[in-house]
Amino acid sequence: MKPRILITVICILCCLGGQAQTDSLSIRTKQSIENARQLRRLYKTDQAIDTLMAALQLNTSDPEVLTELAECHTSAGNTEEAFGWWVMLSTMQPENLYFQIAQAKLLYREKAYEECINICRGITARDTIPDILAMTGDAYMLAGKADSALVYYNRFLDIKPFHARVISKKADILLASKKYDEVLEMTGRFLEQEPDNMTVLPIHGLALHLSKKYKPSLEVFEKQMSLGDSTYSIRYYLGLNHYMLDNIIQAEKEFEKAYQIDSSDVLLVYQLADTKSRRLYGKNKETERLYEKALKMLEPDPVMMHNIYGSRAMSFHRAEDFRTAIRYYELSYRYNPKNISSLSSIGYCYERLKEYDKALDYYERYIKAGKPGSKGYKFVEESIAYIKQEKFMEEAE
Repeated sequence: MKPRILITVICILCCLGGQAQTDSLSIRTKQSIENARQLRRLYKTDQAIDTLMAALQLNTSDPEVLTELAECHTSAGNTEEAFGWWVMLSTMQPENLYFQIAQAKLLYREKAYEECINICRGITARDTIPDILAMTGDAYMLAGKADSALVYYNRFLDIKPFHARVISKKADILLASKKYDEVLEMTGRFLEQEPDNMTVLPIHGLALHLSKKYKPSLEVFEKQMSLGDSTYSIRYYLGLNHYMLDNIIQAEKEFEKAYQIDSSDVLLVYQLADTKSRRLYGKNKETERLYEKALKMLEPDPVMMHNIYGSRAMSFHRAEDFRTAIRYYELSYRYNPKNISSLSSIGYCYERLKEYDKALDYYERYIKAGKPGSKGYKFVEESIAYIKQEKFMEEAE
C-alpha cells in the first residue's frame, strides 16, 4: 500500500502547490460541502466525491473540503485515496490530531499494525486519548508483542479502570503468563462494582480454576449460568470443576451438555470419556467409542504426512544420504501403504548401500504388489537381476 499512497500524496501536493490560498469559503464551496455531507449520509459517497472534486476547482486548499473528501473516501472503503488525503491534511496542519487518528484507524483496518503503532505512539505522546491507547494495545497484540500491548492496556485502565473489554484483553495476556493472582485481583476489584458483569465474571472463574480453587470457581460459573449464559465454555468449566471436586455424576452431565454444543474439542471428548469410565468403573462401549474418537482427532492427516515424509526422503536421496532417506521413505509408506513406489525407493537405497539382501526384500515386496509391464515394475526387475548377478560374483570370489 505504501508506494501507491506516496504517489497519491505527491500528486495531490503537486496539484495544490500552485494554487492561491483563500481567506474564507465561498458560498458555492460551502454549499458543495453541505451537499456532499448530505450525500454521504445517504451512502451516496461516489456522488459526494464528485461534488467535492468539483469544489476543489473553486478552492483547492480549503481544509474543510479536503477533510470531507477524506471522510468520503474512508466511508467508501477507498483506503489508498483516503490515506493520501489524510496525510496531506496532516502535512498542512501537523498539530491536528484528528488527521493522525484517521490515518491510524485506516492502517489498523488494513492490518498494517506496525505502521499504525508508529502513528499511535506519536498521538499518545501528545494526548492520552483512551480509545487510541486501547487501539495501540490491540495493534501490539496483533503484531505479536504482548508485553508492549500490556503497557498500553495499563495506561488505558489508569484512566478507565472499570472497562470490561480492556480488562478482558489484559487478562488474556496475564493468563497466558500464568499470573493468575493478578487476574483475580483485577477482576475481583471490577466485580465489586459490577458483580453481574458477564464479560468479566467468567474470566474471574477461569483464573480461580487455573489457581486450583475449584469450589469458588464452580460458584462463579454457576452464577454465570443463572444469568443466562449456557454457552460451551461455561458448561465445560462447570464440568471441569465438578470433576476436580470429585462430583463425577454432575461433571458428566455438564460435559454431555458441552458435547451437544460442540463435539470438536478433543480435550472435551477425552474428559467425557474419562468421566464416564470413572462413573462406570472401567471399560464399556461408550467410553471406548469416545476414546477412539479422541485418538482419531489427534492423528495427523495421513495424506499430508505421506507427502511431507516422501518429499523429505527424496531430498536426502538426492544428496545420496541413503540411510536417512530410507528412514523417511519408511515413514511415508506407513502413512500410505498403497504407494508402493516407496518400496522400490527403499530397495534402491539399500542397493546403493550394497546391502543386497535388504534391497531384494523390498524389491520383491514391490513385485508382489506392482503392475507387470509398468515402468517401475521393469526398473525393479532389472534391479533384482543386477543384484543377483552381483551376489553371484561375490560368492564366486
